[in-house]
Amino acid sequence: RVLPASGQWRPHAQVRPSCVKVSESAARSSLSAARQAASITGAVGIAATVTSCSAVLHTRRHGLRPSAWRRRRDGAVFRCSGAAEVEVQADFVSACSMANTWQEAVEEVAQAAGSGYDTGFVFISERYVDQAQGLAPVMEMLRERLGVEHLVGGVCSGALGQAAGREAIDFGGGGEGSDRPPIESEEGFVMSIGLMKNAGAVPFFVGKDASGDVELVNRMANGGEVRSLLLLGDPFGPIEQIMRSLDETFPKAVKAGGITAALQVGQSDRMSFMPAMSICSKGNKARLLSEGVAGLMLTEMDVHTVVCQGCRAVGPPVRISNVAGPVCTGIGGKPAKESVMLIFGAVDEQSRRQMQEGLMIGLGRLGENEASIGDGDWLIRAISQVTPNGGLVVGHGIAEGQPMRFHVRDRSSAESDLDLMLNRYRLERSFTGGGEPVGSFMFTCNGRGQGLYGRRHVDSRALAKALGDTVGSRVSGFFCNGEIGA
Repeated sequence: RVLPASGQWRPHAQVRPSCVKVSESAARSSLSAARQAASITGAVGIAATVTSCSAVLHTRRHGLRPSAWRRRRDGAVFRCSGAAEVEVQADFVSACSMANTWQEAVEEVAQAAGSGYDTGFVFISERYVDQAQGLAPVMEMLRERLGVEHLVGGVCSGALGQAAGREAIDFGGGGEGSDRPPIESEEGFVMSIGLMKNAGAVPFFVGKDASGDVELVNRMANGGEVRSLLLLGDPFGPIEQIMRSLDETFPKAVKAGGITAALQVGQSDRMSFMPAMSICSKGNKARLLSEGVAGLMLTEMDVHTVVCQGCRAVGPPVRISNVAGPVCTGIGGKPAKESVMLIFGAVDEQSRRQMQEGLMIGLGRLGENEASIGDGDWLIRAISQVTPNGGLVVGHGIAEGQPMRFHVRDRSSAESDLDLMLNRYRLERSFTGGGEPVGSFMFTCNGRGQGLYGRRHVDSRALAKALGDTVGSRVSGFFCNGEIGA
Protein backbone atom coordinates (compact mmCIF):
# COMPACT_ATOMS: atom_id res chain seq x y z
CA ARG A 1 0.00 0.00 0.00
CA VAL A 2 1.45 3.31 -1.02
CA LEU A 3 0.21 6.81 -0.18
CA PRO A 4 -1.13 8.74 -1.95
CA ALA A 5 -3.61 6.38 -3.59
CA SER A 6 -3.80 6.15 -7.34
CA GLY A 7 -6.47 5.03 -9.75
CA GLN A 8 -10.22 5.11 -9.27
CA TRP A 9 -11.66 5.66 -5.84
CA ARG A 10 -15.16 5.26 -4.52
CA PRO A 11 -15.52 7.37 -1.39
CA HIS A 12 -15.92 5.50 1.86
CA ALA A 13 -15.68 8.59 4.01
CA GLN A 14 -17.08 11.89 2.80
CA VAL A 15 -15.76 15.32 3.68
CA ARG A 16 -18.64 17.64 4.55
CA PRO A 17 -17.60 21.26 3.94
CA SER A 18 -18.46 24.33 5.92
CA CYS A 19 -17.07 27.84 6.13
CA VAL A 20 -13.37 28.35 6.71
CA LYS A 21 -13.16 31.59 8.60
CA VAL A 22 -10.62 33.47 6.49
CA SER A 23 -11.04 36.36 4.13
CA GLU A 24 -11.53 35.80 0.42
CA SER A 25 -8.09 37.23 -0.36
CA ALA A 26 -6.47 34.99 2.24
CA ALA A 27 -8.21 31.98 0.80
CA ARG A 28 -7.08 32.83 -2.72
CA SER A 29 -3.46 33.29 -1.70
CA SER A 30 -3.25 30.28 0.60
CA LEU A 31 -5.11 27.52 -1.20
CA SER A 32 -3.13 25.52 -3.73
CA ALA A 33 -4.63 23.84 -6.79
CA ALA A 34 -5.14 20.65 -4.80
CA ARG A 35 -7.17 22.70 -2.34
CA GLN A 36 -9.94 23.18 -4.90
CA ALA A 37 -11.55 19.94 -3.76
CA ALA A 38 -15.11 19.86 -2.52
CA SER A 39 -13.99 19.84 1.09
CA ILE A 40 -12.92 23.46 0.90
CA THR A 41 -15.30 25.05 -1.59
CA GLY A 42 -16.93 26.99 1.23
CA ALA A 43 -13.67 28.78 2.05
CA VAL A 44 -14.77 32.16 0.73
CA GLY A 45 -17.81 32.12 2.95
CA ILE A 46 -20.55 32.26 0.32
CA ALA A 47 -22.45 29.38 1.87
CA ALA A 48 -21.90 26.78 4.56
CA THR A 49 -23.23 23.31 5.08
CA VAL A 50 -24.69 22.53 8.47
CA THR A 51 -23.57 18.99 9.10
CA SER A 52 -22.86 17.06 12.28
CA CYS A 53 -20.95 13.78 12.50
CA SER A 54 -21.05 11.80 15.75
CA ALA A 55 -18.55 9.01 16.32
CA VAL A 56 -19.95 6.58 18.90
CA LEU A 57 -17.24 4.47 20.53
CA HIS A 58 -17.55 0.79 21.47
CA THR A 59 -14.87 -1.35 23.09
CA ARG A 60 -14.38 -4.85 21.71
CA ARG A 61 -15.41 -6.32 25.06
CA HIS A 62 -19.00 -6.70 26.20
CA GLY A 63 -19.41 -3.21 27.60
CA LEU A 64 -19.48 -2.01 31.19
CA ARG A 65 -20.92 -3.84 34.15
CA PRO A 66 -24.17 -2.28 35.42
CA SER A 67 -22.51 -1.67 38.77
CA ALA A 68 -19.84 0.46 37.08
CA TRP A 69 -22.52 2.59 35.48
CA ARG A 70 -24.19 3.12 38.84
CA ARG A 71 -20.94 4.26 40.37
CA ARG A 72 -20.62 6.90 37.66
CA ARG A 73 -24.19 8.06 38.17
CA ASP A 74 -23.45 8.44 41.87
CA GLY A 75 -20.88 11.06 40.92
CA ALA A 76 -17.79 9.14 42.06
CA VAL A 77 -15.89 9.89 38.89
CA PHE A 78 -16.19 13.65 38.60
CA ARG A 79 -16.59 14.95 42.14
CA CYS A 80 -13.17 16.23 43.15
CA SER A 81 -11.48 19.16 44.85
CA GLY A 82 -8.04 20.71 44.80
CA ALA A 83 -5.56 18.53 42.90
CA ALA A 84 -7.19 15.24 43.91
CA GLU A 85 -7.13 12.52 41.25
CA VAL A 86 -10.11 10.38 40.33
CA GLU A 87 -9.92 6.67 39.60
CA VAL A 88 -10.88 5.54 36.11
CA GLN A 89 -14.18 3.65 35.99
CA ALA A 90 -15.01 3.75 32.28
CA ASP A 91 -13.25 3.38 28.95
CA PHE A 92 -14.06 6.96 27.92
CA VAL A 93 -14.34 10.29 29.69
CA SER A 94 -14.98 13.84 28.56
CA ALA A 95 -14.45 17.20 30.25
CA CYS A 96 -14.96 20.74 29.00
CA SER A 97 -13.64 23.88 30.70
CA MET A 98 -14.41 27.55 30.13
CA ALA A 99 -11.87 28.94 32.59
CA ASN A 100 -10.39 32.40 32.10
CA THR A 101 -6.84 31.15 31.48
CA TRP A 102 -5.50 28.15 29.59
CA GLN A 103 -3.59 26.96 32.68
CA GLU A 104 -6.80 26.91 34.73
CA ALA A 105 -8.56 25.08 31.90
CA VAL A 106 -5.87 22.38 31.85
CA GLU A 107 -6.23 21.90 35.58
CA GLU A 108 -10.04 21.73 35.48
CA VAL A 109 -10.28 19.15 32.70
CA ALA A 110 -7.48 17.08 34.27
CA GLN A 111 -9.22 17.01 37.64
CA ALA A 112 -12.52 16.05 36.06
CA ALA A 113 -11.04 13.32 33.87
CA GLY A 114 -8.96 11.51 36.45
CA SER A 115 -6.06 9.20 35.73
CA GLY A 116 -5.48 5.90 33.97
CA TYR A 117 -6.32 6.77 30.38
CA ASP A 118 -4.05 5.90 27.47
CA THR A 119 -4.77 8.46 24.80
CA GLY A 120 -7.27 10.98 23.53
CA PHE A 121 -8.10 14.22 21.81
CA VAL A 122 -8.17 17.81 22.98
CA PHE A 123 -9.99 20.63 21.21
CA ILE A 124 -8.58 24.04 22.15
CA SER A 125 -10.13 27.38 21.32
CA GLU A 126 -8.21 30.01 19.41
CA ARG A 127 -8.45 32.30 22.45
CA TYR A 128 -6.45 29.89 24.61
CA VAL A 129 -3.82 29.40 21.90
CA ASP A 130 -3.44 33.17 21.56
CA GLN A 131 -3.13 33.44 25.30
CA ALA A 132 -0.44 30.73 25.43
CA GLN A 133 1.34 32.23 22.40
CA GLY A 134 1.18 28.92 20.59
CA LEU A 135 -0.31 25.45 20.62
CA ALA A 136 2.74 23.59 21.93
CA PRO A 137 2.72 24.88 25.57
CA VAL A 138 -0.91 23.86 26.00
CA MET A 139 -0.40 20.40 24.50
CA GLU A 140 2.70 19.64 26.55
CA MET A 141 1.28 20.79 29.87
CA LEU A 142 -2.02 19.00 29.30
CA ARG A 143 -0.47 15.68 28.23
CA GLU A 144 1.78 15.68 31.30
CA ARG A 145 -1.10 16.60 33.60
CA LEU A 146 -3.37 13.89 32.16
CA GLY A 147 -0.63 11.26 32.17
CA VAL A 148 -1.63 9.85 28.79
CA GLU A 149 0.79 8.27 26.33
CA HIS A 150 -0.49 10.22 23.34
CA LEU A 151 -2.61 13.33 22.91
CA VAL A 152 -3.88 14.63 19.58
CA GLY A 153 -5.01 18.25 19.54
CA GLY A 154 -6.72 20.69 17.24
CA VAL A 155 -7.52 24.39 17.36
CA CYS A 156 -11.17 25.41 17.03
CA SER A 157 -13.48 28.37 17.37
CA GLY A 158 -15.69 26.53 19.87
CA ALA A 159 -15.97 23.15 21.56
CA LEU A 160 -18.37 20.88 23.41
CA GLY A 161 -18.13 18.36 26.23
CA GLN A 162 -19.21 17.54 29.76
CA ALA A 163 -18.88 20.61 31.95
CA ALA A 164 -15.84 20.89 34.22
CA GLY A 165 -15.20 23.92 36.39
CA ARG A 166 -17.52 26.58 37.72
CA GLU A 167 -17.74 28.69 34.56
CA ALA A 168 -18.69 25.70 32.42
CA ILE A 169 -21.14 24.32 34.96
CA ASP A 170 -22.92 27.66 35.27
CA PHE A 171 -22.97 28.03 31.47
CA GLY A 172 -24.63 24.62 31.22
CA GLY A 173 -27.31 25.36 33.81
CA GLY A 174 -25.69 23.83 36.89
CA GLY A 175 -25.65 20.22 38.04
CA GLU A 176 -23.39 18.03 40.09
CA GLY A 177 -21.31 14.91 39.56
CA SER A 178 -21.31 12.79 36.42
CA ASP A 179 -24.96 13.60 35.70
CA ARG A 180 -24.02 17.05 34.42
CA PRO A 181 -25.18 17.34 30.80
CA PRO A 182 -22.71 18.40 28.11
CA ILE A 183 -22.31 22.00 27.03
CA GLU A 184 -21.61 23.70 23.71
CA SER A 185 -19.58 26.91 23.62
CA GLU A 186 -19.28 28.28 20.10
CA GLU A 187 -16.65 30.91 20.85
CA GLY A 188 -14.44 32.37 23.54
CA PHE A 189 -12.38 30.46 26.08
CA VAL A 190 -13.16 26.75 25.88
CA MET A 191 -11.22 23.48 25.99
CA SER A 192 -12.66 19.97 25.66
CA ILE A 193 -10.95 16.61 26.09
CA GLY A 194 -12.11 13.10 25.18
CA LEU A 195 -9.91 10.36 26.65
CA MET A 196 -9.91 6.62 26.01
CA LYS A 197 -8.31 3.55 27.48
CA ASN A 198 -7.87 0.08 25.99
CA ALA A 199 -8.41 1.54 22.52
CA GLY A 200 -5.17 0.28 20.99
CA ALA A 201 -4.58 3.81 19.68
CA VAL A 202 -1.65 4.76 17.44
CA PRO A 203 -1.21 8.45 16.52
CA PHE A 204 -0.21 9.45 13.00
CA PHE A 205 0.03 12.32 10.55
CA VAL A 206 -0.15 12.29 6.76
CA GLY A 207 0.69 15.51 4.93
CA LYS A 208 0.72 16.74 1.37
CA ASP A 209 2.98 14.98 -1.15
CA ALA A 210 2.86 11.78 0.91
CA SER A 211 4.82 13.35 3.78
CA GLY A 212 4.50 12.42 7.43
CA ASP A 213 4.07 8.97 8.93
CA VAL A 214 3.50 7.13 5.66
CA GLU A 215 5.64 4.12 6.62
CA LEU A 216 3.80 3.77 9.92
CA VAL A 217 0.42 3.98 8.21
CA ASN A 218 1.38 1.36 5.63
CA ARG A 219 2.78 -0.92 8.31
CA MET A 220 -0.43 -0.68 10.35
CA ALA A 221 -2.47 -1.35 7.21
CA ASN A 222 -0.43 -4.44 6.39
CA GLY A 223 -1.03 -5.73 9.91
CA GLY A 224 -4.78 -5.63 9.31
CA GLU A 225 -5.66 -4.66 12.88
CA VAL A 226 -6.93 -1.09 12.41
CA ARG A 227 -10.68 -1.02 13.02
CA SER A 228 -11.37 2.71 13.08
CA LEU A 229 -9.76 6.10 12.47
CA LEU A 230 -10.55 9.33 14.29
CA LEU A 231 -9.23 12.28 12.32
CA LEU A 232 -8.44 15.99 12.37
CA GLY A 233 -7.83 17.87 9.13
CA ASP A 234 -6.01 21.12 8.51
CA PRO A 235 -8.10 23.62 6.49
CA PHE A 236 -5.20 24.26 4.09
CA GLY A 237 -4.25 20.65 3.42
CA PRO A 238 -5.26 18.43 0.48
CA ILE A 239 -7.86 16.67 2.58
CA GLU A 240 -9.78 15.06 -0.28
CA GLN A 241 -6.59 13.54 -1.66
CA ILE A 242 -5.48 12.25 1.74
CA MET A 243 -8.90 10.80 2.47
CA ARG A 244 -8.79 8.92 -0.82
CA SER A 245 -5.45 7.47 0.20
CA LEU A 246 -6.63 6.51 3.67
CA ASP A 247 -9.78 5.00 2.23
CA GLU A 248 -7.81 2.85 -0.16
CA THR A 249 -5.32 1.92 2.55
CA PHE A 250 -8.00 1.10 5.17
CA PRO A 251 -11.07 0.17 3.07
CA LYS A 252 -12.94 -1.47 5.95
CA ALA A 253 -12.06 0.96 8.73
CA VAL A 254 -14.69 3.47 9.84
CA LYS A 255 -13.49 7.07 9.63
CA ALA A 256 -14.80 10.16 11.39
CA GLY A 257 -13.47 13.58 12.23
CA GLY A 258 -13.47 17.30 11.61
CA ILE A 259 -11.48 20.14 10.08
CA THR A 260 -9.78 22.51 12.49
CA ALA A 261 -9.78 26.29 12.56
CA ALA A 262 -7.53 28.42 10.39
CA LEU A 263 -5.22 29.77 13.08
CA GLN A 264 -4.55 33.33 11.95
CA VAL A 265 -1.81 35.36 13.59
CA GLY A 266 -0.45 38.88 13.30
CA GLN A 267 -1.27 42.24 14.79
CA SER A 268 -3.13 43.99 11.97
CA ASP A 269 -3.88 42.07 8.78
CA ARG A 270 -3.68 38.57 10.42
CA MET A 271 -2.73 37.08 7.07
CA SER A 272 -0.21 34.60 8.49
CA PHE A 273 -1.18 31.16 9.74
CA MET A 274 0.20 28.86 12.44
CA PRO A 275 -0.18 25.05 12.64
CA ALA A 276 -3.60 24.19 14.03
CA MET A 277 -2.94 20.52 14.88
CA SER A 278 -0.51 18.74 17.19
CA ILE A 279 0.50 15.31 18.43
CA CYS A 280 2.17 15.15 21.83
CA SER A 281 3.57 11.83 23.03
CA LYS A 282 5.21 10.87 26.30
CA GLY A 283 8.91 11.73 26.33
CA ASN A 284 8.66 14.09 23.34
CA LYS A 285 7.92 17.71 22.67
CA ALA A 286 4.64 18.60 20.98
CA ARG A 287 4.75 18.01 17.25
CA LEU A 288 3.08 20.89 15.38
CA LEU A 289 1.30 19.85 12.18
CA SER A 290 -0.31 21.53 9.20
CA GLU A 291 -1.45 20.89 5.63
CA GLY A 292 -2.57 17.34 6.26
CA VAL A 293 -4.57 14.94 8.41
CA ALA A 294 -3.68 13.84 11.95
CA GLY A 295 -5.46 11.33 14.12
CA LEU A 296 -5.58 8.01 15.89
CA MET A 297 -5.68 4.53 14.38
CA LEU A 298 -7.74 2.36 16.77
CA THR A 299 -7.14 -1.39 16.94
CA GLU A 300 -9.23 -2.23 20.02
CA MET A 301 -12.20 0.10 19.75
CA ASP A 302 -15.01 0.29 17.21
CA VAL A 303 -16.42 3.56 15.91
CA HIS A 304 -19.97 3.85 14.62
CA THR A 305 -20.79 7.05 12.75
CA VAL A 306 -24.04 8.98 12.70
CA VAL A 307 -24.01 11.73 10.06
CA CYS A 308 -26.74 14.35 10.14
CA GLN A 309 -27.29 17.31 7.88
CA GLY A 310 -28.91 20.61 8.73
CA CYS A 311 -30.69 21.34 5.49
CA ARG A 312 -34.13 21.08 3.90
CA ALA A 313 -34.70 20.14 0.28
CA VAL A 314 -36.30 22.66 -2.08
CA GLY A 315 -37.53 21.69 -5.50
CA PRO A 316 -37.67 18.17 -6.97
CA PRO A 317 -34.77 15.70 -7.23
CA VAL A 318 -33.14 15.93 -10.67
CA ARG A 319 -29.89 14.97 -12.40
CA ILE A 320 -26.82 16.96 -13.30
CA SER A 321 -26.76 17.24 -17.09
CA ASN A 322 -23.55 19.20 -17.75
CA VAL A 323 -20.26 19.51 -15.86
CA ALA A 324 -17.06 21.48 -16.47
CA GLY A 325 -14.54 20.40 -13.83
CA PRO A 326 -15.80 21.64 -10.45
CA VAL A 327 -18.61 23.65 -12.08
CA CYS A 328 -22.15 22.38 -12.56
CA THR A 329 -23.33 24.08 -15.76
CA GLY A 330 -26.49 22.10 -16.52
CA ILE A 331 -29.29 20.67 -14.38
CA GLY A 332 -32.17 18.57 -15.69
CA GLY A 333 -31.29 19.40 -19.28
CA LYS A 334 -31.42 23.17 -18.65
CA PRO A 335 -28.68 25.69 -17.85
CA ALA A 336 -27.95 25.70 -14.12
CA LYS A 337 -29.01 29.32 -13.67
CA GLU A 338 -32.34 28.69 -15.39
CA SER A 339 -33.01 25.65 -13.17
CA VAL A 340 -32.35 27.74 -10.05
CA MET A 341 -34.71 30.48 -11.20
CA LEU A 342 -37.47 27.98 -12.02
CA ILE A 343 -37.30 26.53 -8.52
CA PHE A 344 -37.05 30.00 -6.95
CA GLY A 345 -40.27 31.00 -8.68
CA ALA A 346 -42.12 27.86 -7.59
CA VAL A 347 -41.37 27.81 -3.83
CA ASP A 348 -42.97 29.75 -0.98
CA GLU A 349 -41.69 33.05 0.40
CA GLN A 350 -39.82 31.50 3.33
CA SER A 351 -37.97 29.12 1.02
CA ARG A 352 -37.05 32.03 -1.25
CA ARG A 353 -35.48 33.90 1.67
CA GLN A 354 -33.55 30.79 2.65
CA MET A 355 -32.35 30.30 -0.93
CA GLN A 356 -31.07 33.88 -0.96
CA GLU A 357 -29.28 33.40 2.37
CA GLY A 358 -27.41 30.29 1.24
CA LEU A 359 -28.32 27.82 -1.47
CA MET A 360 -26.66 24.40 -1.37
CA ILE A 361 -26.62 21.27 -3.48
CA GLY A 362 -27.35 17.76 -2.27
CA LEU A 363 -25.65 14.98 -4.25
CA GLY A 364 -26.57 11.34 -4.60
CA ARG A 365 -24.36 8.50 -5.79
CA LEU A 366 -23.88 8.09 -9.49
CA GLY A 367 -26.27 5.39 -10.68
CA GLU A 368 -28.78 5.88 -7.87
CA ASN A 369 -32.42 6.60 -8.62
CA GLU A 370 -32.92 10.21 -7.49
CA ALA A 371 -36.51 9.48 -6.44
CA SER A 372 -35.36 6.82 -3.96
CA ILE A 373 -32.91 9.00 -2.00
CA GLY A 374 -34.24 9.91 1.44
CA ASP A 375 -34.32 13.44 2.78
CA GLY A 376 -31.34 12.92 5.09
CA ASP A 377 -29.25 10.87 2.67
CA TRP A 378 -27.98 13.59 0.33
CA LEU A 379 -24.33 14.66 0.53
CA ILE A 380 -24.58 18.43 0.99
CA ARG A 381 -22.09 20.70 -0.72
CA ALA A 382 -21.85 24.46 -0.59
CA ILE A 383 -22.00 26.56 -3.74
CA SER A 384 -18.81 28.56 -3.33
CA GLN A 385 -19.46 30.94 -6.22
CA VAL A 386 -21.40 31.48 -9.42
CA THR A 387 -19.53 31.86 -12.71
CA PRO A 388 -20.30 34.75 -15.11
CA ASN A 389 -22.36 32.41 -17.31
CA GLY A 390 -24.40 31.10 -14.38
CA GLY A 391 -22.48 27.91 -13.57
CA LEU A 392 -22.45 26.71 -9.95
CA VAL A 393 -19.01 25.99 -8.45
CA VAL A 394 -19.47 23.04 -6.09
CA GLY A 395 -16.10 21.23 -6.31
CA HIS A 396 -14.49 18.36 -8.15
CA GLY A 397 -16.05 14.92 -8.15
CA ILE A 398 -19.42 15.82 -9.65
CA ALA A 399 -20.49 13.96 -12.78
CA GLU A 400 -23.09 14.16 -15.51
CA GLY A 401 -26.07 11.98 -14.67
CA GLN A 402 -25.47 12.26 -10.93
CA PRO A 403 -28.63 12.77 -8.81
CA MET A 404 -28.91 16.18 -7.16
CA ARG A 405 -31.37 18.32 -5.29
CA PHE A 406 -31.17 21.90 -4.05
CA HIS A 407 -31.18 22.45 -0.29
CA VAL A 408 -31.34 25.37 2.14
CA ARG A 409 -30.17 25.73 5.72
CA ASP A 410 -33.11 25.02 8.02
CA ARG A 411 -33.41 24.92 11.79
CA SER A 412 -36.28 22.47 12.14
CA SER A 413 -34.82 20.12 9.53
CA ALA A 414 -31.48 20.09 11.35
CA GLU A 415 -33.09 19.06 14.62
CA SER A 416 -35.49 16.52 13.13
CA ASP A 417 -32.74 14.93 11.02
CA LEU A 418 -30.55 14.63 14.11
CA ASP A 419 -33.34 12.86 16.00
CA LEU A 420 -34.09 10.66 12.98
CA MET A 421 -30.50 9.52 12.49
CA LEU A 422 -29.87 8.92 16.19
CA ASN A 423 -33.10 6.92 16.50
CA ARG A 424 -32.13 4.95 13.41
CA TYR A 425 -28.76 4.21 14.99
CA ARG A 426 -30.39 3.08 18.24
CA LEU A 427 -32.79 0.80 16.32
CA GLU A 428 -29.99 -0.73 14.27
CA ARG A 429 -27.97 -1.40 17.42
CA SER A 430 -30.93 -3.10 19.09
CA PHE A 431 -31.13 -5.58 16.21
CA THR A 432 -27.41 -6.16 15.68
CA GLY A 433 -26.54 -6.50 19.35
CA GLY A 434 -22.97 -6.07 20.57
CA GLY A 435 -21.44 -4.16 23.45
CA GLU A 436 -22.82 -0.99 24.91
CA PRO A 437 -21.26 2.30 23.77
CA VAL A 438 -18.77 3.95 26.09
CA GLY A 439 -18.85 7.51 24.76
CA SER A 440 -18.90 9.76 21.71
CA PHE A 441 -17.01 12.36 19.74
CA MET A 442 -19.14 14.96 17.98
CA PHE A 443 -17.80 16.93 15.02
CA THR A 444 -20.38 19.58 14.33
CA CYS A 445 -20.48 22.38 11.76
CA ASN A 446 -19.65 25.89 12.92
CA GLY A 447 -22.97 26.90 11.34
CA ARG A 448 -24.93 24.91 13.91
CA GLY A 449 -25.28 25.60 17.61
CA GLN A 450 -27.16 28.56 19.04
CA GLY A 451 -26.81 30.47 15.79
CA LEU A 452 -28.94 27.87 14.02
CA TYR A 453 -31.31 26.72 16.75
CA GLY A 454 -31.74 29.89 18.76
CA ARG A 455 -30.86 27.98 21.96
CA ARG A 456 -27.82 26.25 23.41
CA HIS A 457 -26.58 22.67 23.67
CA VAL A 458 -29.10 21.12 21.25
CA ASP A 459 -26.86 18.71 19.33
CA SER A 460 -24.75 17.41 22.20
CA ARG A 461 -27.71 16.79 24.48
CA ALA A 462 -29.63 14.95 21.77
CA LEU A 463 -27.17 12.06 22.23
CA ALA A 464 -28.72 11.27 25.60
CA LYS A 465 -31.95 10.29 23.85
CA ALA A 466 -30.15 7.65 21.84
CA LEU A 467 -27.43 6.51 24.26
CA GLY A 468 -28.96 7.18 27.68
CA ASP A 469 -28.18 9.99 30.10
CA THR A 470 -24.89 8.59 31.40
CA VAL A 471 -23.18 7.47 28.20
CA GLY A 472 -24.88 10.21 26.20
CA SER A 473 -23.28 12.84 28.43
CA ARG A 474 -19.82 11.43 27.72
CA VAL A 475 -19.26 13.43 24.55
CA SER A 476 -16.39 15.58 23.40
CA GLY A 477 -16.01 17.53 20.18
CA PHE A 478 -15.74 20.87 18.47
CA PHE A 479 -17.30 23.25 15.97
CA CYS A 480 -15.61 22.38 12.69
CA ASN A 481 -14.73 23.99 9.39
CA GLY A 482 -15.87 20.75 7.77
CA GLU A 483 -16.80 17.24 8.86
CA ILE A 484 -15.51 13.80 7.87
CA GLY A 485 -17.83 10.80 8.14
CA ALA A 486 -19.83 8.17 6.31
